[in-house]
Formats: sequence, structure tokens, C-alpha cells
Amino acid sequence: MIIYFTGTGNSRFVAEQIAEATGDELVNAVKYTRKNRNAVFSTPGIYVFVSPIYVSAPPMVFLDFIRHSTFPGDCRAYFIMTCAGGMGGAPGYCKALAAEKGFTYMGTAEVEMPQNYIAMFKTGTPEENRAKIEAAVPVVSNLSIAIRNCRELPDPGMKGWELLSTRMVLAPYYKYFMTSKPFAATEKCIGCGKCAAVCPLANIVMQDGKPVWGDNCTHCMGCINLCPKEAVEYGKGTHGKLRYHGPRSV
Repeated sequence: MIIYFTGTGNSRFVAEQIAEATGDELVNAVKYTRKNRNAVFSTPGIYVFVSPIYVSAPPMVFLDFIRHSTFPGDCRAYFIMTCAGGMGGAPGYCKALAAEKGFTYMGTAEVEMPQNYIAMFKTGTPEENRAKIEAAVPVVSNLSIAIRNCRELPDPGMKGWELLSTRMVLAPYYKYFMTSKPFAATEKCIGCGKCAAVCPLANIVMQDGKPVWGDNCTHCMGCINLCPKEAVEYGKGTHGKLRYHGPRSV
């Protein structure tokens, strides 16, 4: 079973590629996280968890979803991380979660995909992003073969300082920086509601035809990147920046 969490679609793209290659069932965790619900999975065997990297770790909301959901015994768990650079301390979090859940840990691997975190960085041009996605396809194909054959993934060689530095940064980052307060809709907003529809935590509601952000934000950047009119800004830091409309758009 392939379970994924996505904001702009990078992890969904990778999960779909794996599911197509392995013939496994595909589950979007967002349908649960939007309603703050856990899941009950009864199919034994291989579970592949696909998510982006947030601050050198899997999203806390996705880790919590796995942690509090029910799985059958004797599960083998793979973790596939989409990222614009390295995984940082993510393998440590994945391995610890597998032990906590009683999974047989089969490894963690990264798939480089286009940058979408435009609150802090710039995404590439459509041509650059297309090249990244095309380069990711054979990587995912090789991972799919390993998963289909139930082979352990190679050790990514995470350094001890990477996990330590991630742990030191993660809590204050979530507390002080991962806020929705700077998000706002400009006069270009047409009230289509797509930002509310794509939010994986249902943190956006439409009021008088305009989006209003709540306090439960995981900085997936779905609302700002996927707005069809590019009418969402994150303070002044995103003015003039290219938007990443997801792998299906390039």
C-alpha cells in the first residue's frame, strides 16, 4: 500500500509512479488530515510512505497520522522523501517511527523534485522544473523495483550531526516560523476557493468570497503555488517570485 501526503503534488506524483510500477493501492493521507482523523489499515505486507521534507524531516502532521493510525502486524515500511536538496535528519525520524509502530524498517530514500517552498526560496523556471521531474522518473523506477522485490534500500549515510541539528531546529521552527499570518489574498483573487480545497489541514475557509487562513498551517505552500491567478502572497517575501504549479503543469 502506498500512503502519501502532499501539498503541491510532488509526493503525489512519486506515489503514483510507485503505485503504477508495483500495482499497489494508493491512499492520500490528506483526506484524513483535513478532517483530523486517523485511519485503520488491515492489509498486511508492504507499506510505502511518501511525503515531502519540511525542515529536514517529514511533516509532523504526516508522522502523527502514521503514529496514531492502526496497522496490521508484520508490516514492512519504506519511506520515500521528496525534496529540493538533501533529506537532512529525515531517515532518523523514519527509522524511529518504524520502531515505535513495530514495522520492519526497509529504509528511507530521497527523490529530488522542484523547489516549492517559496516563502523562503525560489522555484525554478518551468524548463528547470521539467528537467528535475524527468530526472526523477528513473530514480523512482529503481526504487519501485526494490520495493516490488522487497529489498532493503541502501543506507543514505545520514550523519549524526544531521539528526541532532534537525532536532534542535525543528521545534522552534514549527513554533515561531511555521505560521499562516503572512498569507493574504491580493486584488487578483477571484474567489474560486482552490486554496481552501487544496489545504491539507482544512486551514483555509472562504468568507465573502475571499480566503481566510486559520492558525493550523504546515507550510505546504499549496495555497500560494496552486492559485490559478497567483493571487496569494506570503508577506512581502514572495512578491515577484515564480510559482510552482505542480508536476502536472510542467
